Amino acid sequence: MATAAISSQNTRIEIGNGAGTEVFTDIGEIRSFNGPGGQANVIDATNLASTAREKLMGLADEGQLSLDISYVPTNVQHRQLLADRRDKVKRNFKIIFSDTSTASFAAYVLGFTVTGGVDQLVSATVTLEITGAVSWPTT
Repeated sequence: MATAAISSQNTRIEIGNGAGTEVFTDIGEIRSFNGPGGQANVIDATNLASTAREKLMGLADEGQLSLDISYVPTNVQHRQLLADRRDKVKRNFKIIFSDTSTASFAAYVLGFTVTGGVDQLVSATVTLEITGAVSWPTT
């Protein structure tokens, strides 16, 4: 049986401009990403009539999306991410996978950490804190 796996190469992550008819633009220079990934709280529903622990699932928390980028100070989207972190702006984002399926969500820029070293590119790790649900591709 042939694989249905998709390559991460050509996956794009886009940021919305917040306009009424929102326009999304690629965040350039992304080297890798991790997330979204979340979980829900476990609520203990055990009572005196229970014969074992009983549990319910709480609200889902979609977690974070982390981007490792080659930082370019003149890149418009990199500047936007820094400004959004400073100003605590919530934005819409899209992950467009190489097969063109799309996951979308709203998030705040929680962190933007720049690093560098001898014989290395200047890079940054951008952490997006997702708020609300992630809309995943459906079949």
